[in-house]
Amino acid sequence: MREQIRPPLLSRIPTWTWVTIDTVVAVVLAASFVGLATSRNDTPPDVIDYAAALATSLPVAVRRLWPRAVFVVVLIGGLGMREFLDPHADPFCLPLALYTLATRRQAVVALVAAATVGVQGVVELPLTAGVRDDLGLLLAILVASWAVGTAVRQRRRYTERLAAHAEERARAEAAEERLRIARELHDVIGHSLSTIAVQAGVAGHVEGAEEMRLTLASIEETSRSALRETRRLLGVLREDGHAERAPAPRLADLDTLVERTTAAGLRVELVIEGTVGEELEPTVYRIVQEALTNVLKHAGARHARVRIERQEDGLLVEVTDDGTRAQARPYGHGLTGLRERVHLFGGEFEAGAHPPRAGFRVMARLPL
Repeated sequence: MREQIRPPLLSRIPTWTWVTIDTVVAVVLAASFVGLATSRNDTPPDVIDYAAALATSLPVAVRRLWPRAVFVVVLIGGLGMREFLDPHADPFCLPLALYTLATRRQAVVALVAAATVGVQGVVELPLTAGVRDDLGLLLAILVASWAVGTAVRQRRRYTERLAAHAEERARAEAAEERLRIARELHDVIGHSLSTIAVQAGVAGHVEGAEEMRLTLASIEETSRSALRETRRLLGVLREDGHAERAPAPRLADLDTLVERTTAAGLRVELVIEGTVGEELEPTVYRIVQEALTNVLKHAGARHARVRIERQEDGLLVEVTDDGTRAQARPYGHGLTGLRERVHLFGGEFEAGAHPPRAGFRVMARLPL
């Protein structure tokens, strides 16, 4: 069993847990700010001091739910912190709100606003070394918060796009696999059933017992061959790999294919000139198989010629017949599947009547 892919640990924590943690942090910060307002003011704190302390800290509890609104409230609350903070700017809540906002959207304007409020709270004349240090530290904290939040946002977006691309690629691969299986099933079952149908039709007009026996034997062999091919496909589809698997068709199997087709009433001439690479043999076999199937089903032909020739610029596979119904031949799923097979190898494919001679011609040129 394949191991299930799980998201990172932090992303598996539910939202309510994070809100609970933020609430605890907000309460602690609120208590700290209220304590500072009480202890550091030269005069007893008024309502504005308490409002600034609470407005700056408590919204942190819901920063993940409404990041923009929380940032605005914390920003405004920070304007009233000058009386009891030292340095006179919020180094905790405002950077945290800025970080949260930057993880959700571009926050350049928010960074400028936070820096402006921070500078207003820290800068005072004369500009001493201590003031410059406080200003530099505060701006560094704000920039770092914004940069980390932006990096997190970009990382999330990249991960989402990567996941979407992987899903799209998986769907494309699944569609391609279904198309491949459909082609295989069409080639195997379509040819075999077409051959059996023709042979069964011939058997109805056979008078001699010996001829009847040969026809039935050919039907039996065609059926067994189709069964072996079907089992091979099922073996590919099974994940455990225990299904019976037959080898993929090779060029040597063309003799058997020609014999079955001849037994169905179509004389086939097979001409092979040159060698064929192993990786191309199944494709060549399927081209010939589908072309002969079409001849049996649609051409009304008595003779077909299969020519496989190795040329300098590629491998030529040509199947012609002397049928009389070339113009009415359908361009169905079989020939469409052959065109797709050939194009997978970067080859050329043609199918149609070939005047001035009668009949139909299927031609495929595969690069070597």
